[in-house]
Amino acid sequence: MKTIVTTNSRTETDMQHEVSGFLFTVVSASALIIGIWGVACLVGGLVSGGFMSLVKGYLTALTGM
Repeated sequence: MKTIVTTNSRTETDMQHEVSGFLFTVVSASALIIGIWGVACLVGGLVSGGFMSLVKGYLTALTGM
């Protein structure tokens, strides 16, 4: 004897959850890129003039003197 089974599958998508997950990924990737850029700039400043020159330039930028 064979039994016929009918199944109905339905998929519901929570759009707010999907959009917030996507935006979280975009913001996290942007923060990562900005962080890498900041580290690259710091390393470039250290290589070009040394630590003391970097500190002097930072203090000059803060005080304007």
